[in-house]
Amino acid sequence: MKKVMTILVCLLALVACSDDDDHKLAVPERVTQAFHTKYPAATHVEWEMKGGYYVADCRMDGKEMDVWFGRQGDWVLTEIDEAWENLPPAVQTAFETGDYASWKREEYALLQYPLQPFVYVIEVEQGGSKVQLFYAEDGNLMKSLNVTGQDDTHWPIISF
Repeated sequence: MKKVMTILVCLLALVACSDDDDHKLAVPERVTQAFHTKYPAATHVEWEMKGGYYVADCRMDGKEMDVWFGRQGDWVLTEIDEAWENLPPAVQTAFETGDYASWKREEYALLQYPLQPFVYVIEVEQGGSKVQLFYAEDGNLMKSLNVTGQDDTHWPIISF
């Protein structure tokens, strides 16, 4: 009987903790309007705050996206999860002939900013180290950033 009560208490605690309706982020109307104007076909939208920005985690055209907005509804950035085969050939070649070619490729992303060309990110790991490599569409390595042990999802603070 003691085991049954312990299991019931654990299940009740789990249900109570998983109900985050009371903890939903209050997103200003101007931000949600800007998001729906820019990406009307986006689905599965969930909002969070990252580094002072409102971020819509969503899906569109079968891809995962994070869309970043400032507090006034200004679009800052869109991050789209990509596959290796969708990266430009010049980016693939630059990586394969670069200093990190032997590292394990973990993730790929396309970053879209309002006033600059696309940026392609390849995140690599080796041992306990994690590095993000930022490439221009022509394969030029613009920046490498060691993100070992850091929150590596704060794209807007990165300058090129």
